[in-house]
Amino acid sequence: MEHLPLPRDPINEHPVIKLATAQFHNPGPFLDYPDRHGAVLSGQYPHVPTQADALQGRFSAGVSSYNVLDYYQGWLFFALIKEFLEGEGEYDARKKSMSFTFDDDGLLSSAALSTKSLHEDLTAWRETGRLSSIQRGDEYHKHLDECLETAFEALASINSRFPGFLRVFRDEMICLASVAETLDVAVQTALEHGPVAEMNHDEQYFPAGPKYGWFSTIAPLLDPLSPETKRAMVNAGWCPGDIGKIRDTFTSIEAFYYLQNFKADTTVADLHKDCREYGCNVRIPAVPKHESPGCECPGMMTFDEEHLIEIYQKGDIPCFAIGRLEDGSLGVALASISIDEESQKDPGNHYVALSHVWSEGMGNMQANALPFCQLAYVMHWSMMAYQGVEDKLQEKETTGTGISVQTKPKVRQINLWIDTMCCPATPGYGKNLCLSRMREIYANAYAVLVKSAVLQATSVRDIFEDTSRGLIDVATHIYTSPWMRRMWTLQEGVLASASLARGSGDRLCFAFRDSLLSLGSVVNLLKQAPKHEASLAFRFMAEFRDLSVSMWQLPDETNNPGGKVHPLNLFLQMLVNALKHRSLTVASDEVICLATLLDLRIKTARGDVEPLIGDGETPEDGMCQLWRRVETLQGAAGLPGDIIFSCVPRVQVPGFRWAPRTLVQYAKYGNMYVSPSSPYPARIQDEGLRVRFPGAKLNCFGALDMVGRLLPTEPGSTDENGDEHGSDTEAGGETVVPRVLMIKVPPDGDQWYAVHVYEEPKDGKEDGSYPRSSEEDEESRPKAIADRHDDLEQLIRNGSVALVFRPGEVITGPGLLVSMPTSPSSAELGAGLAMLSLNPEPLRVHSEFPVQIRPLAGPSCVIADATVRCVEGLQEAVVAEARQRGEDVAVSDVWDDQEIVTRLLRETAEGLMGSSEDLKKALYFEVLARRASSTDKTALEIFLKYVRHMAYFGGGMKGEAYFEDQEWWVD
Repeated sequence: MEHLPLPRDPINEHPVIKLATAQFHNPGPFLDYPDRHGAVLSGQYPHVPTQADALQGRFSAGVSSYNVLDYYQGWLFFALIKEFLEGEGEYDARKKSMSFTFDDDGLLSSAALSTKSLHEDLTAWRETGRLSSIQRGDEYHKHLDECLETAFEALASINSRFPGFLRVFRDEMICLASVAETLDVAVQTALEHGPVAEMNHDEQYFPAGPKYGWFSTIAPLLDPLSPETKRAMVNAGWCPGDIGKIRDTFTSIEAFYYLQNFKADTTVADLHKDCREYGCNVRIPAVPKHESPGCECPGMMTFDEEHLIEIYQKGDIPCFAIGRLEDGSLGVALASISIDEESQKDPGNHYVALSHVWSEGMGNMQANALPFCQLAYVMHWSMMAYQGVEDKLQEKETTGTGISVQTKPKVRQINLWIDTMCCPATPGYGKNLCLSRMREIYANAYAVLVKSAVLQATSVRDIFEDTSRGLIDVATHIYTSPWMRRMWTLQEGVLASASLARGSGDRLCFAFRDSLLSLGSVVNLLKQAPKHEASLAFRFMAEFRDLSVSMWQLPDETNNPGGKVHPLNLFLQMLVNALKHRSLTVASDEVICLATLLDLRIKTARGDVEPLIGDGETPEDGMCQLWRRVETLQGAAGLPGDIIFSCVPRVQVPGFRWAPRTLVQYAKYGNMYVSPSSPYPARIQDEGLRVRFPGAKLNCFGALDMVGRLLPTEPGSTDENGDEHGSDTEAGGETVVPRVLMIKVPPDGDQWYAVHVYEEPKDGKEDGSYPRSSEEDEESRPKAIADRHDDLEQLIRNGSVALVFRPGEVITGPGLLVSMPTSPSSAELGAGLAMLSLNPEPLRVHSEFPVQIRPLAGPSCVIADATVRCVEGLQEAVVAEARQRGEDVAVSDVWDDQEIVTRLLRETAEGLMGSSEDLKKALYFEVLARRASSTDKTALEIFLKYVRHMAYFGGGMKGEAYFEDQEWWVD
């Protein structure tokens, strides 16, 4: 496992992988290995004889786990490595791929696999071996690709062929899959760069990614959110929000292996134990603290807000400096700094701005005041930041590799801007005036200093003295620091000196315990990574792209092109990714941050200095303006229509009720859909967002009077899990309201769909009362944003509801339930005209509920059809019962008698089951998908459950499909 990267101080060292095969000496050609050695796997697995084996006379034809390990270790380790590295000469596995331990007498004690020299061997193979001349599509490439594809298929099928084997031999399987991934990366990198003889050796080349998804073959073994792994990482200072971030971000085995062994912040073990995977929710009061306990500094330094406001009003920036007074003591002086181009030529107008997380001791909600020791600390490191930028501008480097490391300050007077001291603390005019200048403040700073408690506790100097291991740790400490979790710090990092000649790479500086590094130096450090860390180091470079000012260079009002790093039609995707795992303490600050970041300067109703965008009345007005700005930035691509399917809180401003109200930590609600599935761009118009998607007009099959009615359950009945509480109640006895619509599209077809409506979960439990779909996936089920049972029922009763969904041969994936703001009769007419193409205008609808659509498997469709008949039969039986009881008994009286309804429901269901073998077979199939055996009783119980569910929504719904290119105005 030595080929995989490890942190300098890992949670766990590399495990020892013991030799478990006899095929290390001569495994033979890789592709022929199954024919030569596959007979060992021809028996039954697992090898313990079962009752079925005994009945069939099988007692000794078993395959043990060690037989399986022997086979795969010989094939996917020794045979695969030899196939790639043997070349023209003999590959000695004993020397290259094995390690040995001996006892005190010099006798062999154990043998293990070793990959210590793998990267060196791959380098030699690339420089002088056959890989040096490989070209895409040649015979050698085809052969290697066939070997990789065969290895991938073998790894992907192990768990199904030998259930449980992966978890028993976790480390062994990670080793095999990671070796294959490493070989794959070597091949793809060679193909990407071309023959060695044609490469420019003065240019630096970076590793390519693997062709095959090796991580997917062993994903359960390296899932960072698995209970055991998550617990270990949280104990090592990880926030589950960061764990969720790496799970969403990285896809390689080496990345997860390294990160799971990284100690994020050992000083705060268990601090994040209650955080969720969508983001950090630790809330520490922003209270000013001294640098150390028992500090004897002069105490709190305070500025008068009026003086700060006066400086902002004349167009300058208030900063301060620490210096000696006439009596020799230290003092703090406020200064007015001009930031116009001419003034910035004078070093006396240079200043360093601080970027920090307020909860780490330098925040103050009450006053513009901080302890002197904190200001002195910032001054100390600001001197180094200033010196680092100055050296860079003069092309001075301390290492000769583009890495500038500052360890001692050059004493000089430095002007500082710290928000806690220089932004008026009292809400109102002064604070708003400062916030409106925030972009200018950070964009014109000579340097921006990042102060983070995690980085302050981290020493990095030893990494420069020995770069053989843990070089990535520097970047990882920044990546997992609280500074990377906040939205305010995102804008501060992006805007760092953006108005000056050099961008944030040189001027954004991170203060560690013993050194100061700029972001540019961190990136250059990653470029120096040793071979076994090079691929992951290159991947980490991409994780700092959100801090690159060029990523946020947008067109100006004259439509001049902005940055060239990203196509503008990908801007929304970039924005969403940048904010997904960042957070804010005050929700309304999101608009302020986005306005500053995107340079939205729009006069508002409350004055020119108000930082809100839009008309400034509410944050939602600002979000409306933001979406207009994003539409402009997307250019011809427009907005992705799929955004209407997003399951996040929506803006409530008319015309924008389709629009997400927040982008930060949106995963707490569900998915944000910003990748278009339709080729037609969406456009913001007065009526709403104009999109083009297929859809269907929905109507009940005929039991509107039953909508919202929960049919009774029999006491003591059992559900499909054998629980004795009713099938429509939770264990605590609380009634579960169905949240899955059963829809048949088209009504005269055979296919049913389960439409899962997003709702507020109860302690993480789900309704569960729906048939299995043909694409069942636990993680794809919706999480909820609102609990609007009454609204959903009323929507169905009104009969003016439609389902909008993505185009495709099969209706599946995200969708949106919409209402038509017209009477049912008008809606029907409008729908009919639309289908006949007599009405060229889009259909006007209101966004109601985001949903997830799943087509039902064949047996479930049979059950759904029978359920409709059962609901109809129950209605007829209730009416007949009322007539039989006499004129004084109304139909509603029978419905109110739970005992009678229970009896009629059971009789109707039993009658249908007895008359249909197909239904009974389908029900047995459903039960057996959940339990080991099925009986008529369990089949009836699950059928009754589906009937109750279908009855609640009017006996099921039918969907009349619109044209594939139907246009909608979604509000």
